[in-house]
Amino acid sequence: MSVARPARSALCTRRIAPANAAPSVAVAIATTTTTPLCRSFHSSAAVRAKKRPARFQNVKAEELGLMKPAKMAQFQKVYMPPYTEEQLERLRSKYTPAQVEAIQAGEAAIDTKDMLIQGRIRDDPYRPTYVEDYTTLDPRYDVLPEAAEGEGVQPREHKWLDEQDWMDQFSKRLSELADRKTDTQLTRAMARALRRVKDAHGADMIDLTEEELVELEKNPDMLQKYLVADNADAAESSGDGATNNKSSAQLTEAQVQKLNEAIEAEWKLELQKLVEESGADSGPSSIEMIEHGPAGLTRAETAEAPELGPVPGVAGRYNRGADPEDAGQDELGEYREIKRITGLRLAEIKALYCRILVLRTVSNQTRLGKIRSYSIVAIAGNGAGRLGLGVAKSTDNATAVVTAQMLAIRNMKAVRRYENRTVYGNATAKVGATVVELYNRPPGFGLRVPHRLFEMCRAVGIHDLAARMPRAKNPMNSVFATYQALMNQADPEEIARGRGKKLADVRKVYYGGSVH
Repeated sequence: MSVARPARSALCTRRIAPANAAPSVAVAIATTTTTPLCRSFHSSAAVRAKKRPARFQNVKAEELGLMKPAKMAQFQKVYMPPYTEEQLERLRSKYTPAQVEAIQAGEAAIDTKDMLIQGRIRDDPYRPTYVEDYTTLDPRYDVLPEAAEGEGVQPREHKWLDEQDWMDQFSKRLSELADRKTDTQLTRAMARALRRVKDAHGADMIDLTEEELVELEKNPDMLQKYLVADNADAAESSGDGATNNKSSAQLTEAQVQKLNEAIEAEWKLELQKLVEESGADSGPSSIEMIEHGPAGLTRAETAEAPELGPVPGVAGRYNRGADPEDAGQDELGEYREIKRITGLRLAEIKALYCRILVLRTVSNQTRLGKIRSYSIVAIAGNGAGRLGLGVAKSTDNATAVVTAQMLAIRNMKAVRRYENRTVYGNATAKVGATVVELYNRPPGFGLRVPHRLFEMCRAVGIHDLAARMPRAKNPMNSVFATYQALMNQADPEEIARGRGKKLADVRKVYYGGSVH
């Protein structure tokens, strides 16, 4: 505020109402006084905010060179030409007259000048390289349809099969694949048998060369090249009998019988090998299953490597993931090590009561920054007097949880329970600044303890208990102190033996008659 003028003059020299607000005639007649004025409480002049410049300047039409009619017409002719008569004839042959009329109305409704001036042609590196109208086939993406001989390709609607029809079609394809694979194995076995017969009984008895037999074993489809049909034999015998007589005279009847016996013996050996070999599977491979499955060739061309299957020569030398006793519930062998350590079955492990009691996020400061990890405290119990505690830490939450649960199962120990429902007397334990006091209670009292102690009591099988924590209530320390108190209960029988006295439980004598 200026010091040259008093405050009252500064407050009364500017009007409260806006200057351009013209008062009505009635108000002007009724009021004869001047409208009170006001001004700001500072002497600085008001400065209007400057308009922030745009981050990206608009490209003007003059810069694009589209303001001249000649250039606009040339650009329109190149990029937005109208339909020609030939194109209209194609449209009339493909669409109905109403559809052609709708297309023409849509073309007429859009002004090409507005598209030239207001539109934007993309020049960024992510622009589409072409506009696809699906009128032509691109050999990079499209598959050519299989046309019948002498006929054009007839468009047809896709037939969606129901579940039963699709299963029938899929089963038929699998059976065809299995038959084809069986024929391939038998053809290769026959080629190996013929090679051994040719080496043992002379090359003159089999007219196939060694190279042809090797090629037949590699490519069983070449068998059709060396086979002669019966009707072709008949036609050849009727046309040229002398040649057949000459070829049949090359082998005597004894040689033919000997050759048949040798081939039959080798054939039996090959069949026996096919039966005994573990890798001789007549079923379709995983790639063939994918190719003829619901996804078709899209899954067959995936980047994932196909399954190796059983590796020959290492049978019995590797650990099997699945245990027959698990009934297929642990195919990956995740519980194999914990079963070996604890001696429990998979059903018993999955029936355990496991809970996560404490979940913390911790950080380790290194020269590369903070490394965040998860700290998990888990418990496991069978509900019948066994309780385990596990602590794990990992950068992955799921890994830390699984590790803590497995450690809890591994560390399960027996907990002493009075009448399988409460503790013996009062138990106290202290970890850090946390003190946990456990008190036994009569039947039907229930669990009146904090929520973490409640989960531990349910896991171990305690039903009547009272607890209090008079000092600090740190989550981890409270769990550790409770576990320590349950493990370090006073045993009355050991105290009696140490004092040399006989101890009898009044409740057991009164209710059960047990004095031992």
